[in-house]
Amino acid sequence: MSREKRTIAGILSLLGIVATTTTVNAAPAAPQGDTGTGTAVTPDGAPPAMAAPAPVRDDAHGAPAPPAAPAAAPAAGETDAATALERALAAYEYGDMDLVVEAARPVAEGRAHPSETQRVQALRLLGIGLFLTGRREGAETAFFDLLRQKPGVHLDPTHTRPDVVAFFENVRTRHSAEIREAARSRPGGKHLAWAFLPPVGQFQNGDRGRGVIFGALEVISLGLAIGTYAQLKHWQNTADDTFPGHTEDARTLRIVNNVAVGVFAATVIVGIVDGLVNFSAHDDEPPLAWIGPGGLTLRF
Repeated sequence: MSREKRTIAGILSLLGIVATTTTVNAAPAAPQGDTGTGTAVTPDGAPPAMAAPAPVRDDAHGAPAPPAAPAAAPAAGETDAATALERALAAYEYGDMDLVVEAARPVAEGRAHPSETQRVQALRLLGIGLFLTGRREGAETAFFDLLRQKPGVHLDPTHTRPDVVAFFENVRTRHSAEIREAARSRPGGKHLAWAFLPPVGQFQNGDRGRGVIFGALEVISLGLAIGTYAQLKHWQNTADDTFPGHTEDARTLRIVNNVAVGVFAATVIVGIVDGLVNFSAHDDEPPLAWIGPGGLTLRF
C-alpha cells in the first residue's frame, strides 16, 4: 500500500510541475525597450511612430536644410576611417554639425586607423563642426593639429562660411611659430637637395605633371644616347677610328647620339631650375581639400 501512495504522490508532483511550466510560458512579457536598437515597443508589439526631426538651419543660406538621416551612428571602434568620413560629409551636407563632429572625431583622433590624408580631412571637418556648434576651444585644437600636419592648407572661402575661414586664419597667425617648428621637425619634409635631382624635385613640389614629363624625357634621351653610343662602338675600327661598311649609318648615329645627349642635358638643367623656383620649405600650397557642392574635393 505504501508503494501505491508513493507512486500516486510522484504522479501528482509531475503534474504540478507541468502545470507551473505551462502557466509561466503562457504569461505575456512586460513591454520594454529594444536594447538592440533603442526603439521603444508599445504594448501591442508595434513600434511607435517616429517624431519628425527639427529642421536644421542651412548656414550658407539661412533656410531650413533637409533633415539628417535618422540612422543611428555605429560605435567609433566599429567604424573604419573611410566610412566615418562619408558619414561626416553627408552630415555636413545635411547641416547636422553635431553628427559631423561625432563622425569625424574618431578619424581625427586616430582611433579609426586613418591614413594621413584621411586624418587631415577629418581634422578639417571636426574643426568646422566644433566651431559651428559653439565649441571654439575644441575647434582651435582641431585646426591647430591640422596646420601642424599641413602648414600650407587653407579653407576654401567659396564653400566655407567667412567667420569659419577668419577663425582658421586667426589660429594660423596666433600659432605661427609652433606651426613652423612642427613643419621643420616633421619627418619626410621637403629638402632643397631633391630639387637638384629632377624629376624628384617636381614630385616633391607637388608638380606631378611636370615630374612625369621630365622623367620621360630623361629616360628616353638617356636610353637613346647609350644605345647609339654602344652601336657606334660596335661598328668602330679602333685602329683607325673608321666604321668599315657602316660609314653612312655611323654618321647618322653620331647625329642622333649628339641630339640625345643634348636633350638629356637640357632636361636636367631645366628640371633643376624648375625644382628650385617652385621649392617651398613651408609647404605653402593651395587647399589640399575643401568641401564643395559636389562633396569633398581633393587636390592631387
